[in-house]
Amino acid sequence: MLRDHWWRGRKARVFTLQWHLTNTCPYRCRHCYDRERREELSLPEALKVLGDYRRFCARHRVNPHVSLTGGDPLCYPHFWEIYEALAAQGIPVSILGNPIPPATIRRLLENAAPLYYQVSLEGLAAHNDAVRGVGHFHEVKKFLAAAKDIGLCTHVMLTLTRDNLDQVIPLGEALQGLTRRLTFNRLSRTGEGRALILPTKSEYIDFLKRYLSARRENSVLGIKDNLINIIRHHYGRRLFPGCTGVGCGAAFSFVALLPDGQVHACRKFDSPIGDIRKDSFKTIYRSDRAKSYRMGSAACRACPLRRSCGGCLAVTRSEGLDPLAARDPHCFFEERQRVLSGF
Repeated sequence: MLRDHWWRGRKARVFTLQWHLTNTCPYRCRHCYDRERREELSLPEALKVLGDYRRFCARHRVNPHVSLTGGDPLCYPHFWEIYEALAAQGIPVSILGNPIPPATIRRLLENAAPLYYQVSLEGLAAHNDAVRGVGHFHEVKKFLAAAKDIGLCTHVMLTLTRDNLDQVIPLGEALQGLTRRLTFNRLSRTGEGRALILPTKSEYIDFLKRYLSARRENSVLGIKDNLINIIRHHYGRRLFPGCTGVGCGAAFSFVALLPDGQVHACRKFDSPIGDIRKDSFKTIYRSDRAKSYRMGSAACRACPLRRSCGGCLAVTRSEGLDPLAARDPHCFFEERQRVLSGF
């Protein structure tokens, strides 16, 4: 079991490898984090990574979980070999990708059902297609219906910006009966996303109030953003585990592996901690860079919610702040009495 020696009591039973197999993708979304062409791992290199990952998890007595993504992970030429190897070894897998046809859904299930297959929507049809391309909304809904009929569990993710703030709840209503869960991540203004805008703090707080109220009537609406725990704490409710199960688990219970072997604490911002082609997961995990990201922001260290929150380092960085020193710009813990009055 992984234990965070800086934060007494924080521990992780699962270590997630978010494996970006390729940057290749048929879409050109307006908020894409990385369109850079990166050399991909060969099949022998990828299988070696998998073996090293298994040894790391066994050594630290944590359960493995691999999240295959990209780009579009199915565009990686050795996707099926990797997926079949994971299935054969009994490693739980989730897939973050694009809509796939029924034949591909069935092929996935023939190997081993993933924990879930996640696709993205950015709002209702007009807004979503302006971000992801004409016809994308219809294509996703068609996929979700087929997946449900065949027996594939699906999730939907939305990247939250100022422009789609008012579309999240209506989207959740439109997805009832089609998917298991809709969640959102706040935009990290990096890559193509630099041109987009985040909501202000007050706008975001108002959104969270509306979202949590709507969630009482719509079980599709899930919770993922760490800052939701401020509201739960304020009202004496049980805290949820946060973004990665331990608040911000960057370089603690979670790392991102890029197509060319670079390992980052979090994929949503530039946070390199090593290169898997040169070093093992053990060496990378114990590096000073990884330790610095594990400690998170100095501004959060005295906060009672640190173990289940820690804000979002990527959002902090994208707003021009030092993620290891500054507080998440949307954090409202100190003014919670005022901003949550009457909610």
